[in-house]
Amino acid sequence: MASTQGTPGRSGGRRAGGRQSVSSNWTAGTGATLTSGLLLDQNSSEPYAGASFEAVPSSIVSFHHPHSIQSSGYLTGAGVGAADQSHSHSQSQSPSQPLIERPGLAGPSQRRSSSRSSSRVPQFRFFTDKQISDAEGAATLEHTDYNTHWEDRPAYETERLFGVNSSSRGSSAFASRRSSLSRIGSYGSYGSHGSLGADSYLGHPLTRHARRSESVSGAGAGAGDDVHSNAIYQTRSTDSSASLSRYTITDRIPSEIEDQDSGILDETSSGRSRSQSTASGSSRDNEEDNNGHDDNHSHYKKGAYHNEFLKAEYHEKFYAKYAATQTFQRFYITEEDIVIGIAGYRNGRLRVWLYNLLCWFTLGVAYVVFKWFPARKVKLVGVRCPLGKAEWVVIENEFGEFIVEQVDRRWYNRPLSTVLILEKSEQGGGDGVGNDAQSLDNTTHHHSNDANPNMPILVSFQYRYITFIYSPLEDIFRTNNNWADLDWLNLNHVQRGLPSVIQEDRIIAFDKNQINLKVKTTSEILFNEVLHPFYVFQIFSIILWSLDEYYYYAACIFLISVLSISETLIETKKTSQNLSEMSHFNCEVRVFRDEFWTNVNSSELVPGDIYEVSDPALTVLPCDCILLTGDCIVNESMLTGESVPVPKAPATEDTMFQLLEDFQNTQISSFVSKSFLFNGTKIIRARYPPGHSAALAMVVRTGFSTTKGSLVRSMVFPKPTGFKFYSDSFKYIGVMAIVAMLGFSLSCIRFVKIGLDKRTMILRALDIITVVVPPALPATLTVGTSFALSRLKRKGIFCISPTRVNIGGKIDVMCFDKTGTLTEDGLDVLGVHLSEPGQHGFKFGTLKSDSVDLFDKFSLNDCSSPLDVKSKNLLMSLLTCHSLRLVDGELIGDPLDFKMFQFTGWSFEEDFQKQKFHSLYEERHEGVMFPENNDIIPAVVHPNSDDPENKFIDNDPHNFLGIIRSFDFLSELRRMSVIVKLSSDDIYWAFTKGAPEVISEICNKNTLPSDYNEILDHYTHSGNRVIACAGKILPKHTWLYSQKVSREEVECNMEFLGFIIFENKLKEATTPTLKVLQDASIRTIMCTGDNVLTAISVGRECGLVKEPKVYVPYLNNPDGEFLVWRDVDNYEDILDVATLQPVSQETTTDYTLAVTGEVFRILFASENNIPEDYINEILLKTSVYARMSPDEKHELMEQLQKIDYTVGFCGDGANDCGALKAADVGISLSEAEASVAAPFTSKVFDIRCVLDVIKEGRASLVTSFACFQYMSLYSAIQFITITILYSRGSNLGDFQFLYIDLFLIVPIAIFMSWSKPFDKLAKKRPSANLVSLKILLPMMLSFVIILLFQVIPWLYVQEEPWYVKPVVGGDDAVQSSDNTVLFYVSNFQYILTAVILSVGPPYREPMSKNFGFIIDILVSLLASTLLMFVDLTSGLGKLFQLTFISGGFKTFIVVWAIVNYFVQAYIPGTVKTYFKKRRSSKKYKNILRERNTLQTA
Repeated sequence: MASTQGTPGRSGGRRAGGRQSVSSNWTAGTGATLTSGLLLDQNSSEPYAGASFEAVPSSIVSFHHPHSIQSSGYLTGAGVGAADQSHSHSQSQSPSQPLIERPGLAGPSQRRSSSRSSSRVPQFRFFTDKQISDAEGAATLEHTDYNTHWEDRPAYETERLFGVNSSSRGSSAFASRRSSLSRIGSYGSYGSHGSLGADSYLGHPLTRHARRSESVSGAGAGAGDDVHSNAIYQTRSTDSSASLSRYTITDRIPSEIEDQDSGILDETSSGRSRSQSTASGSSRDNEEDNNGHDDNHSHYKKGAYHNEFLKAEYHEKFYAKYAATQTFQRFYITEEDIVIGIAGYRNGRLRVWLYNLLCWFTLGVAYVVFKWFPARKVKLVGVRCPLGKAEWVVIENEFGEFIVEQVDRRWYNRPLSTVLILEKSEQGGGDGVGNDAQSLDNTTHHHSNDANPNMPILVSFQYRYITFIYSPLEDIFRTNNNWADLDWLNLNHVQRGLPSVIQEDRIIAFDKNQINLKVKTTSEILFNEVLHPFYVFQIFSIILWSLDEYYYYAACIFLISVLSISETLIETKKTSQNLSEMSHFNCEVRVFRDEFWTNVNSSELVPGDIYEVSDPALTVLPCDCILLTGDCIVNESMLTGESVPVPKAPATEDTMFQLLEDFQNTQISSFVSKSFLFNGTKIIRARYPPGHSAALAMVVRTGFSTTKGSLVRSMVFPKPTGFKFYSDSFKYIGVMAIVAMLGFSLSCIRFVKIGLDKRTMILRALDIITVVVPPALPATLTVGTSFALSRLKRKGIFCISPTRVNIGGKIDVMCFDKTGTLTEDGLDVLGVHLSEPGQHGFKFGTLKSDSVDLFDKFSLNDCSSPLDVKSKNLLMSLLTCHSLRLVDGELIGDPLDFKMFQFTGWSFEEDFQKQKFHSLYEERHEGVMFPENNDIIPAVVHPNSDDPENKFIDNDPHNFLGIIRSFDFLSELRRMSVIVKLSSDDIYWAFTKGAPEVISEICNKNTLPSDYNEILDHYTHSGNRVIACAGKILPKHTWLYSQKVSREEVECNMEFLGFIIFENKLKEATTPTLKVLQDASIRTIMCTGDNVLTAISVGRECGLVKEPKVYVPYLNNPDGEFLVWRDVDNYEDILDVATLQPVSQETTTDYTLAVTGEVFRILFASENNIPEDYINEILLKTSVYARMSPDEKHELMEQLQKIDYTVGFCGDGANDCGALKAADVGISLSEAEASVAAPFTSKVFDIRCVLDVIKEGRASLVTSFACFQYMSLYSAIQFITITILYSRGSNLGDFQFLYIDLFLIVPIAIFMSWSKPFDKLAKKRPSANLVSLKILLPMMLSFVIILLFQVIPWLYVQEEPWYVKPVVGGDDAVQSSDNTVLFYVSNFQYILTAVILSVGPPYREPMSKNFGFIIDILVSLLASTLLMFVDLTSGLGKLFQLTFISGGFKTFIVVWAIVNYFVQAYIPGTVKTYFKKRRSSKKYKNILRERNTLQTA
């Protein structure tokens, strides 16, 4: 090919550590590469469904319940057509109608709503719900919106349910596309490169209207508009070189701007300073537009002139025809399933001045307040303006998160279609495939016209690392994550690479290929942390105390604050750097650019670039790309969590067509995935085809648009958790703040009455606020969580979302994946069952646990009976029907395939050189047609001569099997196939293996054993994995036929051969862990992709399924019912379809359900109005979900959450990634990067970690609760003390405050949190509700008790003869009997309140085991007691400003403190028992209670 000829020699200085160069050489053809290497255009080899590029999480697509922004119901607008289509589909194809019309089922009033509004209430504050719903909308995925009704069933599910052949998915569509391709003349130039003129650039460079009437041949300016009068600018094109014949090279800045006299600037700018340019791209433009001027002053003036026109106010000069009128819009981020509102703003000059004056006059207070409430700042300084003219935009998402982003403007001067996909209506296309030719023709060359205007200036901003680009056509911002160039459809042209100028365009349009997270500088973090409301309140308190001359106390709090900020700073910096380093990747790549190979940094790659995959130095893929030539084996474990090598074959024209179609859909199809290489995945091997010097790939996605970029975004921006404890805690602080203001007011009134001076009055009144809302209160909420995280870390459990720790304590139901989670990863071959011929058909023989027992011969040709032939065929299928590869002498591949091949004891070679595989070359008449394939050698299996147990003759040609072609395993087909040839014969065999229920459908029914279902049920009931094998001889015995035959022709009318039985052992920790969870009344559910009978068997074996009866749904029952639930052990025992109760009166009510993925999808599809009660009953009764796809697992989590379960999920692969994120608590047992997005990751790969997470969660939640209550009562104690003293015009002393806060409170709060979790899980879960009578009333009683136990000693002391009256307003002399007595009494209250609130079991260890806490309490009690007996004349006595107290009164205080303890411990706790909830707030508990009531009745 032109792109690989004349390639310069490789540099010998490649970096160390790369793959060995031998691995990139063409060594031998394999089944995967033969197809692609020989017949590029006729390749029908199916792909391996490894990782899937999910533009949208699959559960959002498959089970999308459209958002309802307004509570009134559904909204109309975008997506209505899709909704209608989906509805019609459900009517025509959904078999659920009979179920819906059952008389016993509830009517429409009880049917569930398909809106998510019940579970997701939008929390827009800046925008109104009506504004969001009425606004113009766009989405990261074209033609979708927040209320789009997508097809509830993906194509492969439809194929499985309704019998459409998936492997032919592209045939008819591709045929129509090919005809469209021919009708538009191969897009104008594919047959003769370089024959087009300069004006046939795919992105025609003129501005929007300048050449709207020009022809493709480029016949002058055409329009003839007066550019000065109409303020429309056009650009002179220059002739391009031959190598750039498809592109027109133009200046970045329109020529009219260049040609105008710089004096115009003075007229148009109206005196505005040139230095005030808002353009962020000015420095780059200055470099590009120098044009050789040597005069520095002239260059400066010119640069300033250009930058002046980048200002938003000049927008209409460049987009006069397309007036910007929309001031706000809606945008649906499809990948994250969230809606955002975007509004355009510009700075109001007077408003900005007013804001600056406010900040100066308030000494920065206004700045801080506006930083906390940015929406207020927006309304103060901003003026709402059209989006196209915006200087900055306001963005708010449905969770209420608010941010302001600056709008970037830079010179671009290219058509809109080079940066955004044009809508079909803009392309002139229709709404069907029939108009493909017209729509393709209108967009192929990206001509500038009314439907595809030129973009002199690119207006954009970034939000969450997604670039939003302004479209003048629609007057809204859109994204180009799914952009594709129709030029990619011509593979010959694509392989010529990009010219440098186009690369520069795409760098501007798509940014650099890098996933660089913005790590805040130390000063930024410090600034943000200091301005946090918590620390601002600290600063306020410190200033207040300093003014009140509490210097020691203020200094200590300042020191603690500095240490706390420093720790937060270090931790934040470390976390952000670690995440940035993990996501960042850079390497050198060889790119074919400007018809030459060159080495560039991977960050310079852009969509359309051609680079070498077979470069030995390249070990990790730097972007999302499509393989064009050669073949690859990659490890996608960073995405899938499974270290299974995935082969990749080169793309064909059909692949490219499908790729462009897939970019408009939700994910890459399996047809394309065989050629799709994902960013961040590792290259195991890359080879180039004969006659070429490199394997090539084309870049299609870069940076954050790639799969890895989406993954990183999901980690950086997780969805907020709405945990009740956190929301209640802020409500509680708000109530305390109101109490503080009340205390402030009362104190002011009292101070006026007693005649305090104004300064003292103000300081003391403000001081009461710091007492009621202690500065340390927010910090105490996180202390328990911090200790829990450190304990989890020591156990090998890591958490990226600390807020989830407390949520873990509320888990109601725990879901588990099966394989690799409950059971061991590896499968062992138990044996094989051969289908043996007999007099009355076929029947299974005995289980053969060794391959020697299967075929006890010396040669595969030695067959003397039909049984020998059958045995040989089954052995051949075991030897060849797999996806193994040989890399560096080691077999790699699917663990199941590896175990199966290992069972045979044979050898596998790809670079087979021992002898000529002669029959493949003899009688090959097509050798002249395909000369590049003369040296191809198939992958070969042969006897292992080194194995002493091997009986086969190694050099017998009959014992050499060549794997000619592979049809890789597809998850939707659940099978794989190979075409095999014996070295000695000219017979071509096809072998298939897969799920038994699938293989039986493609076999000749006469070849199935009579006991097929009996043996299958026996092993699946026993928990074994069963794989079925089948084979046949191909009708034509030529190599060419073997390469052209379709998968459908191969996988039909096959002869059944036998079963392979695998055993999957439970992990040692599985059964005891599940028992602990069940004893704690935590429901356990299995959610697996395995066979339902196998799942039930494993569930029974591990104790997850305890019920004696398990009912499984059967679709399309012969009895006429659409859905019938049958007992898995007794086919005649069924459930009533409507009530899900046993039909037989003799059947026990102790039963459970097992649901398959197909039934789950039908039941939970959004358009199937199945009654809510029916759905809830299934959710409450089902213990096993089998054959569940990743999207179905994700949806299950959301369905359980809808009935108010707090859901946990534990899984080990990226197929669980959606469920791990959707669950309230996701625990990953995988080190894959995709699973890192789960809140918890365990380095111990069994489910014991679940117990640790729940125990620590409960302990942390109870600790946070206790600390919060303690800090509240601490505030109450001090508030009462201060209020009493204020009433007498006195206060506590500096060192008294210091002793209470630093010596008593801080150590107690820390040591309270040290308690470890209790070793047993209790049935009752801890409460997370702070704002309830059960909590508030005991707190109020405690407040009253504290008040009484302070007031009585205070009144009592006033009657004593030694009573010392306080000095009114004397801050330096606070000595008084009032002060001393209240100080002594309150000290004991602080200590004993902590003892009362420090509960141990059932969630935490007994306090007796918390030695730190015990020691601290004892020391505090001793110190407080000794303080009563300190010499008043000593330094310590003077320091604490104490007065004389008689010995009898001291004894009274000690006894009074003991009485206080018992009263406070008994009365609130007793009252608390009377406030048990009569009705739970959790929906599932109420359903269960009602069910139990009915059963009892």
